[in-house]
Amino acid sequence: MIFTQEHEALRRTVRGFVEREINPHVDEWEKAGHFPIHDIFRQAGDLGLLGISKPEKFGGMGLDYSYSIVAAEEFGTIRCGGIPMSIGVQTDMCTPALARFGSDELRDEFLRPAISGEQVGCIGVSETGAGSDVAGLKTHARKDGDDYVINGSKMWITNSPSADFI
Repeated sequence: MIFTQEHEALRRTVRGFVEREINPHVDEWEKAGHFPIHDIFRQAGDLGLLGISKPEKFGGMGLDYSYSIVAAEEFGTIRCGGIPMSIGVQTDMCTPALARFGSDELRDEFLRPAISGEQVGCIGVSETGAGSDVAGLKTHARKDGDDYVINGSKMWITNSPSADFI
């Protein structure tokens, strides 16, 4: 793939964000056992970095996925594993189905604030009997009036301690 000047401009934006707002603090955050996820996501959202390939109608940039790859490469320069994983969960795990299949009401309620960094999302997949194999999951939902009752258990959920939605 040949990256364009626009790809390289995005690369510089992400690199600058990582070098200014994340890497200088990684050792401190690692020692504390957490990072200020809402602050970092808000800053990333202000730069448009949480909605690169998401619809413009809901606050995204509407760019093709090659731009998201450039951003992921630069997020990979963060000097720890947890923060880029948290960002990746937000951009590439808990929001793509909302962007593609969600009603406008759901996208306004969850996708728009995830793109802006106002809300942190997570996904509940990994179970003791199935790991992350979604075909083997035992958790189920049952309709109860206007609500759903979800029954099951999870082993770990990236972003869950700070998540605003799952």
